[in-house]
Amino acid sequence: MDEITLALENIEYKLRKLIERNRHLLHRIAELEKLNEQLHDEIRLKTDGNARLREELIAVKSAKSLEGMDKSMAKQKINELLREIEKSTVLLNR
Repeated sequence: MDEITLALENIEYKLRKLIERNRHLLHRIAELEKLNEQLHDEIRLKTDGNARLREELIAVKSAKSLEGMDKSMAKQKINELLREIEKSTVLLNR
């Protein structure tokens, strides 16, 4: 009888340890999921910021390329850029 009682107590102890470990792991999973969501939000913000900076860079480069040109050359350059934009729009809409 003592062996059975001892075995049952051992099983009960191990079960309590497993339940405690499971509770700890579930808590850790929740923390990591929250951190993962925060990191995804940060990536989205950085990606959006990066896209804005690229657009700004393109605008600055375009402005610098027009700098020092006479009006007719500037208009020609603007028309070329508009044609490129239209081509890109057509490709995106496919």
